[in-house]
Amino acid sequence: MDPAYDELERRSRYLSSLVRRTRLADPPQPEPEPELKVEPKSAVDLKPAAEPSGGEGKGGKAEVKEREVKAAKGATNGEERKVAVRVRAADMPLPLQRRAIWIAREVVLATPRLESKRLALALKKEFDTTYGPAWHCIVGTSFGSYVTHSLGGFLYFSVDKAYILLFRTAVEPLSHP
Repeated sequence: MDPAYDELERRSRYLSSLVRRTRLADPPQPEPEPELKVEPKSAVDLKPAAEPSGGEGKGGKAEVKEREVKAAKGATNGEERKVAVRVRAADMPLPLQRRAIWIAREVVLATPRLESKRLALALKKEFDTTYGPAWHCIVGTSFGSYVTHSLGGFLYFSVDKAYILLFRTAVEPLSHP
């Protein structure tokens, strides 16, 4: 067979084994598909909706939106914590955007202060396992980037003061001269 194809297969098996090992190390968590009820300039509940809504957009580039998100009860004082979510730029289908925002929100709410590495790892691992390999995630409060992404695989958004860049690149076999 082609040496480039063999190399790609070897790398793919290696990445799959890493994902399986990482998955086994983490405690199992239920994976509900989040549904957002979009209400202009009001609070949005990120719990799964009772009835799926239809036609919430064209699925293309999302408009820049600012939303307040009601969070689960606070662990310490029982008050509700609000998390501000804003989509800055997107070239990603709406269900994938919702999934990324839901995961980021959960990680931000689970930690008392921002842990950029943990948030980036959670998003990358979830998208790699669910939607295939070659997802990249950059998280921080101040960073610059210039990236090339696959069509339909780019999302730049903020959750509170954390800015998140999630994008996918194409996986191509290495060419040997």
